[in-house]
Amino acid sequence: MKITVIGSGYVGLVTGACLASLGHQVICADTDAGKIGLLASGKVPLFEEGLEPLVKEALTDGRIRFTTELAWSIEESDILFITVGTPSLPDGEADLTQLWSVVNLIAKSGGGRKLLVIKSTVPVGTCDSVEDLLRHGIARSRIIDVAHNPEFLRQGNAVRDFLLPDRIVVGCKTEEARTIMSDLYAGIASPVHHCDRRSAELIKYGSNAFLAMKISFINMMANLSDELGVDVDEVSAGIGADRRIGPHFLQSGIGYGGSCFPKDMKAIQALGKSVGCELPLIEAAERINGKQPQFIVGKLKHSLQTMRGSRIALLGLTFKPMTDDIREAPSLTVCRMCLAEGAIVHAYDPMIRQYPMQEVVLHGDAYSAIDGCDAIVLLTEWDEFRLLDWGRVRKAVRNGLIVDGRNMLSHSGMRSVCEQYGMTYLSVGRPAIDRYGLTSPGVIPQYLRNTRVK
Repeated sequence: MKITVIGSGYVGLVTGACLASLGHQVICADTDAGKIGLLASGKVPLFEEGLEPLVKEALTDGRIRFTTELAWSIEESDILFITVGTPSLPDGEADLTQLWSVVNLIAKSGGGRKLLVIKSTVPVGTCDSVEDLLRHGIARSRIIDVAHNPEFLRQGNAVRDFLLPDRIVVGCKTEEARTIMSDLYAGIASPVHHCDRRSAELIKYGSNAFLAMKISFINMMANLSDELGVDVDEVSAGIGADRRIGPHFLQSGIGYGGSCFPKDMKAIQALGKSVGCELPLIEAAERINGKQPQFIVGKLKHSLQTMRGSRIALLGLTFKPMTDDIREAPSLTVCRMCLAEGAIVHAYDPMIRQYPMQEVVLHGDAYSAIDGCDAIVLLTEWDEFRLLDWGRVRKAVRNGLIVDGRNMLSHSGMRSVCEQYGMTYLSVGRPAIDRYGLTSPGVIPQYLRNTRVK
């Protein structure tokens, strides 16, 4: 099939490269000439495991092209994917400016019958509005249908998620569109969930909201575990063993970030508000997530007694490993809070060479970042942090204090480390480990303190 993907950002580039790998002829179009020039030379301007080899292979085989000529790319293909960004407006609503710009261009285009597929995350009813607009353009008789085909790509695992998804969601009106979309994805052995467009639009928001709520739920349980001296890892394992719940996204820590969850949580709340529907679970999940960095910095402040003048080393700045994305990363909030307390912040992340806060001193490796610091805060689960030389770490860290904001290190393993090297280890919802390898029992609840044996 001949496909044009308009918008060569994260979603668009993964979509184009993966569809080309399935044997389709793909044009990736974007207004950013610098980006298109890089892509045409086989270089990918973002980090995503397995993506660059896929792009280079498709270029070599002649199955993918890159262009800034949007009008030409629209006329050349039979299926048009829109994969432009839909960032948050100040009120939380999705900004559809880029999408409408592309739709208006399509409305003026010619060149045979086409299926328009919106892959961007959009509010419910957007596809209906797009169809209404196209009815008045010169392309009205040539648009087969406006379909919604939401993406469920995890950064760091996007290529695999595209080619081996749990499901493919397609919302459309016509049987012809359904047949085309089924043929398009015939090379992927995953079920296709066909539905109406409005349902498809809400499936995307609902999926991300549910995962975000699951993360906030286990973080809520972790904060309670902290107060009761309970190990949240044991709680999480016991809850996740229930097949109705499952273990995924029950990892406690500093909370979610990135370009999707925060944006989509705001957008679905704005959507609910627009129709007078309360969404208290989503509001609570967002509130819990917003407070998680405070718990981490609170542990740091309590242990150091004062952060003013203290040198804090942050290891990991991206919102998750295997990406170079710091959008809405918890590290940003932690940095701001540490600086506000008067701390001196040094940092290292294997993928970050520039950071938006000039006060933060970036280093080229973990050991130079921690040298002479008073405490280490782990904020991203990069594998290299699991393999640190703890003897070397102890010599570099004045107070031997480690705050694990991701619970990425084994609790039992760190107990041995603390005992051997005289360090203190704090995590989220797990008993503190002191320099003697002893765990803190946590706070004894008032109702137990008042109990007397008769």
